[in-house]
Amino acid sequence: GAILYPGGIYHRYLCMGHVETVVLLGRRKGSTNNSSGSAEMYQYLSTQQQRQHHIVLVSIFSWVRIFLFTALIPVAMSLSSLQPPKAVVLLDPITDWRQVVEAALHHGVAIVAIQLSPIPDKMKAFTPTREILMEAGVTLVHFPQDRDVYQCAQFLQSHHEISGGSNALCIQGVIPLSETAVEFSDLLSALLGISHFNPLPLVTSRRDKGLMKDAVQNAGLRIAKYARLNAVSDVPIQIEILSLDFPVVIKTPQGFSTTDVFICQTLEEATTATATILNRDREGPDGRSTRQALVEEYIGGVEFAVNIMACQGIVHVTDVWKYSKAPDTARYVSAEICDPHHDSLSAVVEYAKQVAMAVGIRYGAGHVELKARPRTARLGEDEDFDCMTWTDPCLMEVGARLSGGRKAAMAKEAVDHWNPFLALILSHCGESCPLPRTRTPSQFVKHLFLPIPQTGTIQSVALPVASSGNEKSTDGLVSIPTLHSHVLLVRPGQQVKETTDIVSCAGFAWLVGPSKSAVERDAEKLLSCFHIAIE
Repeated sequence: GAILYPGGIYHRYLCMGHVETVVLLGRRKGSTNNSSGSAEMYQYLSTQQQRQHHIVLVSIFSWVRIFLFTALIPVAMSLSSLQPPKAVVLLDPITDWRQVVEAALHHGVAIVAIQLSPIPDKMKAFTPTREILMEAGVTLVHFPQDRDVYQCAQFLQSHHEISGGSNALCIQGVIPLSETAVEFSDLLSALLGISHFNPLPLVTSRRDKGLMKDAVQNAGLRIAKYARLNAVSDVPIQIEILSLDFPVVIKTPQGFSTTDVFICQTLEEATTATATILNRDREGPDGRSTRQALVEEYIGGVEFAVNIMACQGIVHVTDVWKYSKAPDTARYVSAEICDPHHDSLSAVVEYAKQVAMAVGIRYGAGHVELKARPRTARLGEDEDFDCMTWTDPCLMEVGARLSGGRKAAMAKEAVDHWNPFLALILSHCGESCPLPRTRTPSQFVKHLFLPIPQTGTIQSVALPVASSGNEKSTDGLVSIPTLHSHVLLVRPGQQVKETTDIVSCAGFAWLVGPSKSAVERDAEKLLSCFHIAIE
């Protein structure tokens, strides 16, 4: 090997640590040996002609090296510094938006927030303002009118802070953080020239609750029988065609968070629910008018939410949640985290991965909501979760976004070395995701849904609890040691309706602890502290 230095000194590295130093321009030649008897890697230059030729070459290489370090390399570094910083677009920053922003900023990624309008009334309580977004570190906030994806792309491509000037940004990905942003995100990515987004031919299958079933069925997977309803008079006809028994499910094809989902025990209930959905004077759950409804086969069993992260076209199951619902309604009572590696869930996990692939989730987060039936492992065994095998999974719906209910944030708390928010950003930027080797939770998590029991005016509402790490009450608050966080969304004097879906709850609470028994005990205590009076 050889190292060149300006000034004419050439060091030849010999084997076993020998170094011969040749001082150029005819000054002197000397050699040093660290040990005797060692052979050199190659022979010395013997003739004066060869020696002079060698000196000329070394001198040339020395000056080339000086030129590289003093001219070209600084220029290259200067050009590198001119590259615009990486950025991502957050569409409808609602679900866990703060954690996504924090992860992006920590990773050196700038944020542009696009708030689609009009904002549905039910979502206004969950939607941050421009000022709140900017305070959190968002670089730019834009409100496109009438959900115009072309106008949004034009704005992003022409805005000075993005397309030019000293603060230009290089948009690497578009991330939907609400159900209503799912189809918008892939279209916007295509218009911006981003190469990694979910396939456009399946964009409606990732949003329409009927078309997604068609895509899943085309992949050879089980779905619930369903039909579209264009009028109330279609209800009895389609129920007969599908040979459905009651109860049946009536829902909107453009809903989210169980909004406008009705479990109907009679034909009268089914027609009333259909009339509610098809009411042209009523805004649909996504802010658009609803022109169709769906009638579906009611699937028995237990509901699960299987969260996935798709990175570079590969779908990974990250966490699984088991729901508890109020009898014969779509209203959730609680959700608890499960081990996706547990043998009892193998059929559920594999089915969810195939569903995600069927609807074209190739980048970013997704969640598959399904029902499965329990099969007790051994006769006479108590019906404990660990003693069951969950079989015959059937799709309810799929969302190509982060799951609501802070599931990603809770999974981050429960699963060691897992950051779903960083993985989300990297995935949408077309990069590989840092997935932990195992996603078995080291903590047990339970999510409680606090209901509004009836329609009326709230007289009082309270949840006087705190997490203090011990069993004693402090400052008039009941101590819940495993309480992670909680929120109340209603206030005295507010007109409310009875809870029928997730977004019409009075509030939520999340508990995280080292054991299921400790969390379950604290959950009962917390529910006993929740008080709401309505007239």
